[in-house]
Amino acid sequence: MTRRLLSTAGIVIAGAVLLTGCGAMGASQSQAPGIGMPAPATDGGGLPEWAGEPESAPFPGEQESSGGASGGDTGASDTVPAEAADEDRAVIISGSLAMRVGDPIEMADAVSDAAQSRGGSIDRRAEGASTDFQPAWAMLTVRVPAQQVQDLLSALRALGDVTNVDLGEEVVTNQVRDLEVRVNASRASVERLTTLLTTAADTETLLEVEAQLTQRTSELEQLLSQQRTLTDQVAMSTIEVRISSTSVEGPTGTPSFWDGLVAGWSAFLAWGAVALFGLGQALPTLVILALLALVAWLVGRRVIKRLPGRTRGSTSGAAVTNPATTAPVE
Repeated sequence: MTRRLLSTAGIVIAGAVLLTGCGAMGASQSQAPGIGMPAPATDGGGLPEWAGEPESAPFPGEQESSGGASGGDTGASDTVPAEAADEDRAVIISGSLAMRVGDPIEMADAVSDAAQSRGGSIDRRAEGASTDFQPAWAMLTVRVPAQQVQDLLSALRALGDVTNVDLGEEVVTNQVRDLEVRVNASRASVERLTTLLTTAADTETLLEVEAQLTQRTSELEQLLSQQRTLTDQVAMSTIEVRISSTSVEGPTGTPSFWDGLVAGWSAFLAWGAVALFGLGQALPTLVILALLALVAWLVGRRVIKRLPGRTRGSTSGAAVTNPATTAPVE
């Protein structure tokens, strides 16, 4: 009797365990999409892409969140302007331009006016008139705002024959950002030292803070100078404009004999002028040397005249004998 009761109790317990396990399995399968449940229909009435592959089905809420996120990203990327990156891009534009016109000096005035009308300036100007063997020419260093470079080139092409254009760009975005960071850090350091200077407790600390403040202020001024120079180079482009003439005034070709004679006579006159100039510079010195030489000659002459008179006076009383007459006779 006891054995039957124990067997019945074991069967009941085993059945309860099996029922509990099956219920848990059914609940887990009902929560996973695509397993034991039909796939939800899409907005168009069709089945989603994962309907044939239940293993790749998204978990509840994942599809909506991913769809919303992707839609948000697309909208955000569409609203970002393409020019945002170009606004932070720092570029130095420089180059050269060559022109050929009939009157280079007059064209130089026109180029200067074109640059100044666009907010630019002329940093350097050089020009030369036409000679017998060299045409007229002009050179200008033009600085214009970077936004006006293309407009200036168009204006110069309309003024004359542009034979050569060479423009280049140097990207200095990293240098600009680096200088900005260093300037901000140096300025903050100067402000901290200035505040510390007002709260210094003793003279030693005050002197040390003043030395540090002087050094940091000097570094800040150097950084600000570099920043101003770089900003000016980015804002204002530099273009070297070379203007040459299309013709040569006067005789051309190989010089003739007459040209050589004229050149030689001019050289002789130039040499004579130089010689006369040198003689004029040396004349005072030559006069003084001549006077000194005359005085020396007069003094020497008087000295020489006195020496023979003394010799005759000292030898006048002495007898002069002839060696031939005083020889002994054998």
